[in-house]
Amino acid sequence: MIHVVAAIEHVAEDWYLGVFFVLVGAVQLLAAWWIYRRPMDRRVLTAAALGGVAVALLWIFSRTTGIPFGPEAGKVSKVGVADTIATLQQLAFAAIVAALLWRPERGGQRLPWLSGSMAARLTPALLSASLLIAALGGHEH
Repeated sequence: MIHVVAAIEHVAEDWYLGVFFVLVGAVQLLAAWWIYRRPMDRRVLTAAALGGVAVALLWIFSRTTGIPFGPEAGKVSKVGVADTIATLQQLAFAAIVAALLWRPERGGQRLPWLSGSMAARLTPALLSASLLIAALGGHEH
């Protein structure tokens, strides 16, 4: 959702970044829906995790070296609380997917903490954090 919020923030001033954020947000929402419907679709899980890592790397690059494209190429963006949390969430999602798909099974159960009480507590916490991020706004300028 943070990318949809960022699109709204950018569309008036930097239309190309607005379009970029709309595309990223739409693809991530579609991936979330697909994963909800088919939670063990390895191709979609892998693509979503790799896409999240790519977005996180682009975020890191834009905060250290500068935005790599567009009229403001080379301009370093400020680090904000909301965008930092969102980036960490994308990396955490990728780590969970990697553990889920590539960790050898033990005792017939694959990462039981993902389907047990830990997951029941973790999911609302992550959803709450995501809503908080959306409420705080996208990122710093």
